[in-house]
Amino acid sequence: MNEAMQSIIKKFKAIGVTGSAVVTELLRFRVLDQMLQASSEVRQWGITGDKLYELAEQSTVATFGELPYDQAGFETVYGPSFAVEVMDFITETGYVEGIAAGEQWRLPFKEIIEFHKTSEGIILFANIEEYAALAEDILQAIPAERLLLYTSSETCYNLFKQLYPLAPVIDEWPEDVIFDHIVAASTGLFRAPVHIMQELANRVGNITELGTAHYFIPISTIQDQVGMNRMAVQYMLLQPRLQAIREWAPLGTYEFVYTNYSVKKVALEIREVMGETWRSTPFIALPHEVMASMDTFSMVQYALSLCGVEPAMKAQLPTLGEDGFTSKDPKVPLYVQKVFDAFESTRLELERQGTEVQLKLVEHDGHKAGETLDEDAYAELMEQSEAANEEKAYWMFTNPQAAYIWYTYFRSQQGETVLTKLAQMALRPQALLQLMGSVRRNIIKEEPLAELADRFETARAARKAALAKADADWQAEIEAIAKEIVPNPSESD
Repeated sequence: MNEAMQSIIKKFKAIGVTGSAVVTELLRFRVLDQMLQASSEVRQWGITGDKLYELAEQSTVATFGELPYDQAGFETVYGPSFAVEVMDFITETGYVEGIAAGEQWRLPFKEIIEFHKTSEGIILFANIEEYAALAEDILQAIPAERLLLYTSSETCYNLFKQLYPLAPVIDEWPEDVIFDHIVAASTGLFRAPVHIMQELANRVGNITELGTAHYFIPISTIQDQVGMNRMAVQYMLLQPRLQAIREWAPLGTYEFVYTNYSVKKVALEIREVMGETWRSTPFIALPHEVMASMDTFSMVQYALSLCGVEPAMKAQLPTLGEDGFTSKDPKVPLYVQKVFDAFESTRLELERQGTEVQLKLVEHDGHKAGETLDEDAYAELMEQSEAANEEKAYWMFTNPQAAYIWYTYFRSQQGETVLTKLAQMALRPQALLQLMGSVRRNIIKEEPLAELADRFETARAARKAALAKADADWQAEIEAIAKEIVPNPSESD
């Protein structure tokens, strides 16, 4: 959390406003500012503090409730509040659930928004609760009469109605309505991925003959291709207008691009985010039917097969992404990531030099599993500055046995080959973590798993002891040899 956010929280706390009430006041101030900007008289002559407070009492109480402070308190927080972006504040603190800023979506959305500046017809932007900070960019770039903004989140719907009263926001996606263009994006932050996939699959063809669609689907639906997820993915793959599929790393999403004509082969690539641009790793295009006939369609598994590595593709086999969470997991809200970091866990830390990758098992200390955080402890956790280990890349497991399994997998000869090939497809550690998440392992029942964990811990302890003894023997031999080399210190008179 940056200094501006920490400062405004303290200022509000000093006047008795905490938690979700802070968000309410930030929204009140934004709406109040919109009123001031709309007044030519205020723009020309300005407004005094007492008149501004009076305006807040008269114009915002119906929407946001009574002001919980007097004029003096109002003046201490009103101005400084504009140093904070509301959506970023919500994302950081978790004071309000069901909405996220989604700044990471700016890069993949950049070309889409630019294209729709000159496209024609009605555009539906779906699941805006996951990219709420981009709503203003969308509303500024595209006329409101060409837009519909859909959210299934009641929190997001109500907030947008308050903040953008003229914006065309809807809380239900009509099943039978045909749009000229559709853009939907989600990593599964607030809804189960299977529900998101059902919704998209049911409406995948709801675009006009000349229309287009960009569906960013949660990567977890690709990793967990069983039941409804499997049917939905297959159905989306078989659409003749499917032009391209892109795995965005480390954004945790697959982009399905539908154009306005039939396509014989689908372009396939991994796009790795590199700051304000992206790097592409393209693969051989495939017909729709070939992709749909795979046991499981996955960019990673297809890429490994092109590299001469036969990947496990049975949908029943668990993936790393189903067993653990990454250090900046896109399917987990930021405030929940902070909570995860506060509890004990076993981590599989990743370091790389070129295509050489090193993995290290680390026991992370923290609160015990099952402990609850009281209100003060939670607030302190949310308000802390950036974590010291922010740059570390790791997989986190609440069950140490899962960490042992995957450490063993990637330290094996076959696992090291897989890891080296994946490292050739992604340059940055966080992106590599995502690609690792699609690798599958055998199903291991509870009793055999406990036995394997015991064997792992025994072998690990024996290795540690052997290394310690080897180091001690080595140092002892050095000291013995040194007696013939290093002169004795001169004795002083």
